[in-house]
Amino acid sequence: MQLRTILLLLTVCLFTCHLYAQKKKPNRDVEVINFGDSEKSSKDDKVYHGLILKTSPVSFIFGRQPVELEKELKDFLSLQVGAGVTFAPLWAGYDDLVNEISDEVDGYYESEQWSFDEPDVYSDYSIRKGKPGFLASVSPRLFFESDGFEGMYMGPVLRYSVQNFAVQKVQEGLPYVERIDETQKEYIRNFDVLVHYGGQTLYPNLTFEWFIGAGIRFRDNLRQDVGYDDLFMARNGERAYKDKKFRLEAGLRIGFQL
Repeated sequence: MQLRTILLLLTVCLFTCHLYAQKKKPNRDVEVINFGDSEKSSKDDKVYHGLILKTSPVSFIFGRQPVELEKELKDFLSLQVGAGVTFAPLWAGYDDLVNEISDEVDGYYESEQWSFDEPDVYSDYSIRKGKPGFLASVSPRLFFESDGFEGMYMGPVLRYSVQNFAVQKVQEGLPYVERIDETQKEYIRNFDVLVHYGGQTLYPNLTFEWFIGAGIRFRDNLRQDVGYDDLFMARNGERAYKDKKFRLEAGLRIGFQL
C-alpha cells in the first residue's frame, strides 16, 4: 500500500511534466505599447522582482516543514535557499517504507557494550517523541528553456537538517525491560547531497512545482542503546555512529510571486 502511494506520486509528476510540454509560455520579449495616461500607468505597473516564496503542502507528513525563497539570476538560472523545522513524522509507516526500499534494518541488535543486548527499534514512536529541530538548504537551478524560472529544470541540492528525539529510559537493575517517564536525548544530523529534476509553472500570482531527486545522505547519529550487564540487569546506554545511505525524493511545492 505504501509503495503504491509512492508510485502514484511519481505518476502525477510525470503527467504534470507532459502538461508542461503542451503549455504555451508568455513571450517576455514582446513590447507592450500603452496609449493611455502615462502617469496613471506608471503607478499601476507592478515591479518584477524575480522572487518566489514557496513551501511544500505535504512535507509535514514526513516530519519537516521548510519555507524556501527562489531568486531569478539569469533567464536560465535561479538560486533557491530554504529554512524550516523538523519534528516526528506524522506518517508512522514512513520510516518502515524507507527501510523497505533501501533494504535497511531499522534498529540495533548487535551492541558490543552489553553482555546481553536488547534490540533497539528506532522507528518505535510509542517510547520516543520527536522534538523540534531545524533544516537549511541551498540549490542553484538550471532551466532548460531559458524562460526565467519557468519550465523544466535540474539542479544540485545541499541540505543540512537535525532531527531531535526524547526516548524513555528503562528502569535499571531489573532482569527485564520496563520503561519509565525519565527520558534521554537522541539526534540525527543529516547532510544531503542530491540532484533534483522537476518543472515549475508561473501563474499571475502563484506558482506550482513538482520534482524528483536522488543522492546521498550522510548521517551523524546519537541513539539509545539498551542492554543487560553481566548480572543480566537492564541498563541504559547510548550509541554514537556515522553512516551514509542512498536517498530518493519526490515532492510538490506551491509558491507566491513577490
